[in-house]
Amino acid sequence: MTRCLRPRALLLGAALVLAQPVLGPSTARTATTGSGVDCDRIWQTPEDNGTFYETNRTRIDPRPGHGWTVGSPQSVGMDPAVLEAGLRQLGRERSVFSALVVRHGRLVAERYFHGSRRNHSNNVHSASKSMLQALIGIAVRQGFIGSIDDPVHRYLPEYFADAPAAERRMTLRHLLTMTAGWEWQEDETEYTVEKQRDWVKAIVDRDLAHEPGTAFTYSTGNTHLLSAVLQRASGLNTCEFARRYLFDPLGITAEHWGRDPQGVYSGGYNLYLTPRELAKFGLLYLNQGRWQGRQVVPRETVTQSMRPVVRAGDGYSYAHGWWVRRIGGRTVPFAWGYGGQYIYLLPAADVVVVVTENTRVSHENVDVDLRTFLEDHVLRSVRARG
Repeated sequence: MTRCLRPRALLLGAALVLAQPVLGPSTARTATTGSGVDCDRIWQTPEDNGTFYETNRTRIDPRPGHGWTVGSPQSVGMDPAVLEAGLRQLGRERSVFSALVVRHGRLVAERYFHGSRRNHSNNVHSASKSMLQALIGIAVRQGFIGSIDDPVHRYLPEYFADAPAAERRMTLRHLLTMTAGWEWQEDETEYTVEKQRDWVKAIVDRDLAHEPGTAFTYSTGNTHLLSAVLQRASGLNTCEFARRYLFDPLGITAEHWGRDPQGVYSGGYNLYLTPRELAKFGLLYLNQGRWQGRQVVPRETVTQSMRPVVRAGDGYSYAHGWWVRRIGGRTVPFAWGYGGQYIYLLPAADVVVVVTENTRVSHENVDVDLRTFLEDHVLRSVRARG
């Protein structure tokens, strides 16, 4: 999670569990059709120009309710009283903006708190890293990228011209699993990078602290490089690629997406979506990458998101672009963004849970731990009704 205030043990590195054209805007195509995403417009935010992390102001989605079948908890076999008690408890947390529950493809609970609304689009921060993982999988299927085991230098050769042999062995898989090996202190290194004109170069020029593939170091630099690779490989900017292959099929409209000084769209941060749109993405993965009968994301890509690769400390593991933890005796994959932007998947119960939090408040954000809500209210409501 970008800038997440979770325990630093999750950021500093851990033992590996063995398991399995140009970058800038001049040649990156844009679009104003389809879902309404205008990739030439949505990145422009003058107050945030030149900054790695943005001010997170709320934007408005003009079509926030599109594409959902709404039902009651009873209609999908959930105990409404048990679920409602959990929602009320979440609402008492001063940072929580929204809580949504989807079961059997129906939106059965939707609450907004502390002035938030259904049409409010906010920075989902590192929850967008999970979306970037989807885009890389799609790019492999489309033939733009050969394999996630391709070396990074194959797509960005000029940045690796003088790189040591170990860095030339670095693959896209290493970037996806946060095992690339560069020295990186999340929430600090970004402010060094933003002072440079070329952020991709600044990231690649970091010292190598570990042999690629041997240690976990959470790094938004890794995912920003994936965005640069995607733009180079496809000839489309990351926003246009996402619009064409992911957002349009799901009916998602991003209200804003940041870019670096070279025109590379933010890889895993500064993307603005509504809670309902996060829930759509969660449902897509819950359904093994299928949406309305179409295989939008390759099934293998979804499988990789749910299979832990590396221990991240404190009971957390990391897969490909997604976190994994044990909840209620189940292995649960989830997208996690700074300040509490969550997409939890409960495959055995056929449930998606989305919770978002306010990241503009002056007090320090402490991401609300959803374990109690998921175990005592969501899963218990399912068990209570069958």
